[in-house]
Amino acid sequence: MAQELKTKGNELYKQDDFQGAEDCFSQAIQKNPHDPTFFSNRAITRIKLEKWAEAEHDARAAIDLYGLKNPTALKSSYYLSKALLELQRPQEAYDVAVDAYQLSLGSKNAQTGNLSQMILRAKQRIWAAKETSRLREMNETLRSIEALIEADLERSVAELRKQVDAGELGEIGFGEDQRALREDSEKKIHDLREAFRIASHGEVKERHVPDHLIDGITFEVMHDPVMTPSGSSFDRIGITKYVEQSGVDPITRAPLTVKDLRPNYALKAACEQFLTENGWAVDY
Repeated sequence: MAQELKTKGNELYKQDDFQGAEDCFSQAIQKNPHDPTFFSNRAITRIKLEKWAEAEHDARAAIDLYGLKNPTALKSSYYLSKALLELQRPQEAYDVAVDAYQLSLGSKNAQTGNLSQMILRAKQRIWAAKETSRLREMNETLRSIEALIEADLERSVAELRKQVDAGELGEIGFGEDQRALREDSEKKIHDLREAFRIASHGEVKERHVPDHLIDGITFEVMHDPVMTPSGSSFDRIGITKYVEQSGVDPITRAPLTVKDLRPNYALKAACEQFLTENGWAVDY
């Protein structure tokens, strides 16, 4: 019976009926709380519903049932890191994704690419948080105004949650409205920082590392980039170790050897120029 509920839940998920799918997976878990696939399936469903705390719970439950070092748990680890990132816990998301990523390399798992992107996203969030602290320490007025923007956002989200609790708003509507509020808040802060940058003649300026300069394996600014036959570039040390372990292209999964790698001189020049002009990025 539990497997039938799982099958029905999968069908509803494919039809984008995420609420119905969640209900089916919940019933399946009630009948058999020892099957990790039930929790993993409900985790991705709850991610679609933007129920981040509940998705974190399910992903952790699936990982516990699979076993932490079981390659089958890697998909749940990806779900967990995604939920943690949305819960504004980027360091935890990074730690989970890095451990899972390392395990995926040895098992040649299909989740390697997803985990790689999650690590980079988490690292960018960690860096953004450091930048926020740095900028606010530089200018007390900026700190005060941004605090007001964030407080207004939290009040608005709390009001939305009250509407959900009162039955006036569904979970999907809550997710959409909350996302719109957060995007508006981020835009206000971006515009505010730009105004302070102009007023301070560039002294109060948010710093960024361009994505194309970051290695997809070590997640650092590249020092000696090389290119795979598929056209992707990686730092030589990281991709060499990866290829020696896995024997495949990390993006396409096609067979790959170290001899197939070619220097990317243009990207190397761009990385060197960026680091010369932005020494802080060495610690990115």
